[in-house]
Amino acid sequence: MNEFLRKKWEMAGLADDYIFNKVMLDYDICLEVLRRILPDLHIKKIKLPNNQQEFAVAPDAKAVRFDIYTTDEQGNHYDIEMQVADHHNIAKRIRYYQTASSMEAYDKGQPYEQADDSYVIFFCNFDPFQLGQQRYVLHKHIDEIPEQIIEDGQTDILFNVPSLRHDVDPKMQAFLDMIAQRKVEATDPLVVKLKERMAIVKRNRKWRSEYMRRSVYEMDQEMREKKIREGERKIRDGKLELLEGKRELLESKREIKEGQDRLKEKEQLIQEREQKLHENQQMIIKTSIVAMKALNIDETTIKKEIKEKFNLSDKEIKDYFAE
Repeated sequence: MNEFLRKKWEMAGLADDYIFNKVMLDYDICLEVLRRILPDLHIKKIKLPNNQQEFAVAPDAKAVRFDIYTTDEQGNHYDIEMQVADHHNIAKRIRYYQTASSMEAYDKGQPYEQADDSYVIFFCNFDPFQLGQQRYVLHKHIDEIPEQIIEDGQTDILFNVPSLRHDVDPKMQAFLDMIAQRKVEATDPLVVKLKERMAIVKRNRKWRSEYMRRSVYEMDQEMREKKIREGERKIRDGKLELLEGKRELLESKREIKEGQDRLKEKEQLIQEREQKLHENQQMIIKTSIVAMKALNIDETTIKKEIKEKFNLSDKEIKDYFAE
């Protein structure tokens, strides 16, 4: 395990959120990165970047922990995030980060129009919206007039780090290439600073130990989550099997009921046929008795003839002659 973690630490680059955070804590690097992301703002200075600053919108609300948080001389707020894995919740995740960041932009008693602007910036090791763009800049707009942007001071910027489109400024592209560990121009001052800073981070024993402890925790957490997901899957499968069993049971009951109904119908049909045969036999016997009487055959002979021919009991013979 220690050897695995050691190699993981040595191989980790800017795409690793821990390394990214420690590198971006450098004032000059953070300032230059923000300038490259937002050149039109002409940012002159920022507050010392804060690592893992936590905000809660309400006491009972889910807390959000920013990777890198800072403000500039104009009071604009910046949250910079490294998103390693795609959990398919990026849109709602950004909304919550923006909400937390925007809360800091409103001072008590301050008019709404004086609220500071808030920028949430995500560097994603995947295409966040699967639309093939290298950079996504999000603002609110009017649905009926899509080109009409609502200037509410909130801006979300997402970078698709693996993209090779080169749609961004060359200086911004250099930073993205550093994250993606692609070949970069060694003379770029930011590239030089990044390499120097990463070397400092990698030599820091405290950060290395913290990284390994966190990695162990994350692996344990991932294992627990995997077991939970596996348990949930088994529960879902069990429920599906139970539902399937119930369905099969209901189907069997339905088939049994249909079989019973068919059996009753056959029994009814047989009874009707037996009744019809009995009535026919009665009519034949009565007709035979009348015919033999018409021939002046004595009653004793008629009874004997009818009894033998139709296999009747003495009582049945008696009933016929009693009519």
